[in-house]
Amino acid sequence: MTATFIGPLTALFLVAGSAWTMPSVQRPTLPFGVRVPVQRAGDDAIAEQVRAFRTRVAGAGLLALIATITLGTVFSTAEEETLALIGSAPTVALLLLVALFYLRARRAILRVKTTDDWYGGLAQRVAVDTSLRTRSERFPWAWTLPALLTLLGTLAVGIVLYPDMPARIPMRTTGLEVHAWQPKSPWVVGLPVTIGLFTTALVIGLLAWSYRSRADLEPSAPVRSAAQHRLFLQRIGRALLLFTAGMNAAMLFAFVPIWQGRTPGVAAMTGLMLVCLLSTAYLIIVGVRTGQGGSRILADEQGTERPDAAHFDDDRYWRFVGLCYVNREDPAILVQKRVGLGWTFNFGNPRSYLVLAGILVITALIVLVPVLA
Repeated sequence: MTATFIGPLTALFLVAGSAWTMPSVQRPTLPFGVRVPVQRAGDDAIAEQVRAFRTRVAGAGLLALIATITLGTVFSTAEEETLALIGSAPTVALLLLVALFYLRARRAILRVKTTDDWYGGLAQRVAVDTSLRTRSERFPWAWTLPALLTLLGTLAVGIVLYPDMPARIPMRTTGLEVHAWQPKSPWVVGLPVTIGLFTTALVIGLLAWSYRSRADLEPSAPVRSAAQHRLFLQRIGRALLLFTAGMNAAMLFAFVPIWQGRTPGVAAMTGLMLVCLLSTAYLIIVGVRTGQGGSRILADEQGTERPDAAHFDDDRYWRFVGLCYVNREDPAILVQKRVGLGWTFNFGNPRSYLVLAGILVITALIVLVPVLA
């Protein structure tokens, strides 16, 4: 097993762990991206699909782990690029299997929802809390400091090491071998700081925007779900900012040996992947304890319960198995996800494409300028 396989193994654990915990993160009324009335959230058909999904993910993950270790042993003498491709194959296969397992569970729930007429006799409503606009949650600016300080630390290390750096800097490496070099320059050396600054600013900007986005409240308990939404913003906002700080620290692990003209090696790669694993694990733990929209938080506010009310059945606006929201009549640009944690774009709003285009253009410039310089 070489350093090349540290990355694939880390990716494998992240994919399997994220997939297994995904049902716990989603709202009880959105199992596998299917909108169901709160009265049906604990239906046996849903519980059965969650158990089956997790069993399949665990089995496929174990097989992928065995395959990765076996391939790493059998092809240990192959070239680094070949090893990287071989090592990633089980993770790619696991991703495809997880998608199939998810689709199977989703179809089963949709079939029962339609056959048993889960929305029959229920009043479909949409709940809105205007105080989320007039008295919105304060963005946790103090929690941006770890990410920004990590970037300043990376910049300071780069400045200190710059005079003694070699004339050529590795730009593409698999961990043990270098496949591309660039002449030393402030721009090339400052690349991790530039990337980190862009990603940090992007996370802060989108997160601050999300604080003003529309809350997806439960009409059967509007007061409680509004309180849960506020707590969700606080906890997930802080977790995402700390996760960003972890990613910036991981980049520092990778670039210190590169600035010294050598490959990261086993120690640096292990440290990098460990930081990534810990940061991702922390985000997953917070996500599971919080739930999308704060659905797993026991809020004190109860308010008036409306057991006969159900959330508007908006499945038709969610395309590609519930991953993409497309509603031309909705002026919102950011909406809460159905699958996973956080927010996504309303692809029915043309302004969403302008925002995405701007992000892609800036990303391309950051990647291409050092190569063309």
